[in-house]
Amino acid sequence: MKLSDQFRTGWRNIRRQKLRSILTVFAIVIGAVSVTVMLSIVTSARGFLTTSFQKTGEDRRVIATPTPGLDYSSSLWQTWADGSGVKLTDERVKELASLPGVAHATGITNLGYFDSVSLGNMTLTMKQTNTVAYEPNGTVTREMVAGRNLQPGDTGVLVSMSLANSLGFRGRLDAIVGTTLNFTYRPDMGQGANLTPPHLPVIGVFIAEGQAIDATLETAQSVMPVFERCEGGGNGTQPTCTKDSDLTRNGYGAIYLDVANKQDVDAVATAVQKLGMGAAAGKDEMQQQQQAFLIIGAVLGGIGGISLFVAAIGVINTMVMATLERTREIGIMRAIGATKRTVRRLFTVEAGLLGFLGGGIGVGISYGLKVIANKVINEQLSKNGVTARDVIQIPPQLVLAVLGVTTLIGMLAGRLPARRAANLDPVEALRHE
Repeated sequence: MKLSDQFRTGWRNIRRQKLRSILTVFAIVIGAVSVTVMLSIVTSARGFLTTSFQKTGEDRRVIATPTPGLDYSSSLWQTWADGSGVKLTDERVKELASLPGVAHATGITNLGYFDSVSLGNMTLTMKQTNTVAYEPNGTVTREMVAGRNLQPGDTGVLVSMSLANSLGFRGRLDAIVGTTLNFTYRPDMGQGANLTPPHLPVIGVFIAEGQAIDATLETAQSVMPVFERCEGGGNGTQPTCTKDSDLTRNGYGAIYLDVANKQDVDAVATAVQKLGMGAAAGKDEMQQQQQAFLIIGAVLGGIGGISLFVAAIGVINTMVMATLERTREIGIMRAIGATKRTVRRLFTVEAGLLGFLGGGIGVGISYGLKVIANKVINEQLSKNGVTARDVIQIPPQLVLAVLGVTTLIGMLAGRLPARRAANLDPVEALRHE
């Protein structure tokens, strides 16, 4: 019997017992949908993470910190210099910028001097706002949803989407661009030399976790308080007093390096460490998060695998019942010359068809769920000003894998009934009623 004949015979036998076949296929469909949907969400999240790192250049970023031992996430928040470790000055920035493979470099400083920011009749406290300043030379590139990135000479600021939403611009982020934010200093700033509250225009809105504000170093220096600090004195001597800002006194909290080629990131990080500073690479953070997604994917895939295992039991039950019902038919086939191998293959192909049908229908349902989910997510992204669309995708490799696995499960589950059918004695099978 040709393989094509076996497929036609298998399909005819599946249609012979419609209800039982439908229930068996339905069990496989549940498992296929579970695996496809769960793994699609994980792979889509991994893809979104990778794209975000690439858009902002973080996959090529190395962060130099005053003290070693910080990972990338901690280094991102190391923007308030406290004077410990290596002092990160402009000279250090130039030194790191000259390292082989480094395209750009900038110092990062924190502007945690403000108590609140207001726009119109809306006022927000800034206790949970991350306000940083850097040189807009291409080292730091934000993923913008309105306006543009900072450029040299800008005297305005960028605000995060969350901050813009809190100021009343949810769903209309373009409208905040060009408005002026009014800042007030914290009460504990004392009598600095330049504590006139600044008024800074909004240049753009970017994607970030939580509330955040970006400014240029030039703007930071113009609004940074200058403190009088006195040291020494006593025993008839006068203390030595100086007036300077935190940036002048302690240096930058970190230095961001933009590496031209991703392959050079590790070499640049090693060179930074040899200079006595800490170094953390963005690509390492990206790989760690991707690894976490892989673990989540394995767990979710295992849950879906349990569904497929249950479905496999259903396939075994269906094929065993088919063997019992078609005992006389098997005897006739053997009597007219069909070999054990032919009978075994016929039942295996039939079981494989059940698995393939379940997988195909499951993938089709998953595509439908993907369309519905993306429609809902796109509406939410649009309301929040995010330009990304259709973030959930079903990779073609996953489709082929699901179809292959469900077909293989069906075939493996059908092996025992197929062997049982092939081993029936032809004479006894012909006597069966």
